[in-house]
Amino acid sequence: IPKNQELMHNPKYEELFAPEYGPENPFQTQQMRAHKNILSGYVEKAHISEFQFENQRRTFTSYGYAVDPST
Repeated sequence: IPKNQELMHNPKYEELFAPEYGPENPFQTQQMRAHKNILSGYVEKAHISEFQFENQRRTFTSYGYAVDPST
C-alpha cells in the first residue's frame, strides 16, 4: 500500500503492515536504510523527572547552558 494514498476499504493488519515489495534503492546508505519513526531518526521513550526537566529548561533560558546528560 503506498504511503500517500487514502484507504478506501478496511484492510486487515497483515495487509496494512506487510513488508513493502519492490526493488531496493542501491544508492541508500546503511544509515538511510535504518528503521526510523521520525524523519530525522529514531526516538526512544525516556523517563525524566518533570522537576529536573523544568529546572534545566529554565536554567538554559536564563543563563544559556544546561547540564550535559551524557556525563
